[in-house]
Amino acid sequence: MKSLDVLLFQLNSMSGPQNNEERILETMNEHFDIAIFPELFYSGYLRRDAISQYVLKTSFLDDLKKLVGDRMLIFGAPVMDKFLYNSAVVIHEGCVEIYHKMHLPNFGPFEELRYFSRGRTPLLINFRGMKINVQICYDLFFDDAFMKGSDVVVNISASPFTSRPYFEMIFPGRALENQAFLIYVNTAGLQRNQVFWGGSRVIDPDGNEVLKMKYFEESIGNVSINTGSIKTSRRKRRVLDEVMNEYKE
Repeated sequence: MKSLDVLLFQLNSMSGPQNNEERILETMNEHFDIAIFPELFYSGYLRRDAISQYVLKTSFLDDLKKLVGDRMLIFGAPVMDKFLYNSAVVIHEGCVEIYHKMHLPNFGPFEELRYFSRGRTPLLINFRGMKINVQICYDLFFDDAFMKGSDVVVNISASPFTSRPYFEMIFPGRALENQAFLIYVNTAGLQRNQVFWGGSRVIDPDGNEVLKMKYFEESIGNVSINTGSIKTSRRKRRVLDEVMNEYKE
C-alpha cells in the first residue's frame, strides 16, 4: 500500500508577501510528499482594494520549481491571467498548474466578485498514481468544482468563524460521496475585522477524521494518508460506481 506524507500549514498571512514567501521557502527543507498552505496565503485574504498590489511573482515560482522537485506544493495567491483571479498554485515534478476559484462568495463579509474574476474549469492532477482535485474554500459546496473519480480532494480556505458550522457539516459528506480523502487547510487568526477559525483536517474515504487541528490557532499538521484505503472503501460501498454510471448516461 502507498502512503503520502502531507504537511498542513494552518497559518495567518497578513504579514505580507515577502514574509510569506520566506515561510514557503523554509518548508522546502521539511520532509513531505504534499505541502499545503491556505487560500490567498501569498498575499493575505483581506487586502480588499489593495489586492492587485500583491499579485504572485513569476520569479518566485521559478525559484520554487527548483526546490519542490518530485514533491507537490499547493498555496493560494492572487494571479493575473488577463484578469485577476483568486487561485490555487500547484507545483509538482517541475510543473506549475494553476486553478482559478470557480465560486466567489459575495455576501456577508465576502466581496470576492468585486476583486476577482470567476474561474471556469476544475483542476485534476495525476501525482504518484493518485488523482488530486484542487479547489478553494466555497467551491466545497458546489458539485461542479469536483472531478469525479478523484482520489484526494484538496480544499484551501480562508473561512471566518461564522462559516465554521457549514463547513463542518459538509466535510464527511463530500468525502463519502467521492470516496476520496478530503484535505482541508484553513487560515487561522485575525485579519482586519475577521477571525478565521482554523480547524484544518483530513477526512478519509469513509468520512472519518484522520487529523483535526486546533481552532483559531496557527499550527502545522503532519499526517500520513494510506492511499490503499481508497480501494478498500470503494470495494465496501459502491457509491462512486453509481455516481460514475450516472455521469455516463
